[in-house]
Amino acid sequence: MMLETFSYLPEMSAAQLAEQVRSILARHLVVGIEYSARPDPYDHYWTMWKLPLFGTAEPSAVLAELESCRQAHPEAYIKINGYDRGRQGQVVSFVAVKPERGT
Repeated sequence: MMLETFSYLPEMSAAQLAEQVRSILARHLVVGIEYSARPDPYDHYWTMWKLPLFGTAEPSAVLAELESCRQAHPEAYIKINGYDRGRQGQVVSFVAVKPERGT
């Protein structure tokens, strides 16, 4: 299933994923993690994993939460969102994890 920005490219390596997270944090966006076991292109509402990561400056903290979500929901697609406080909206969103059956 093709979802979001990077879904038409090969899966990102751990280093590439960390670089994307670093880019989000460098732009002072608030990171949020969402998941869905059955994503639908017409359903834009996924379940949020915990609260957005306000005040997080280290990519390792985001990647640790991503891994926690993956451990808790191995059957789910998981995406990373970047929210702009000033514009009060989502400005970045991409699927970071696909389940084995979804590749």
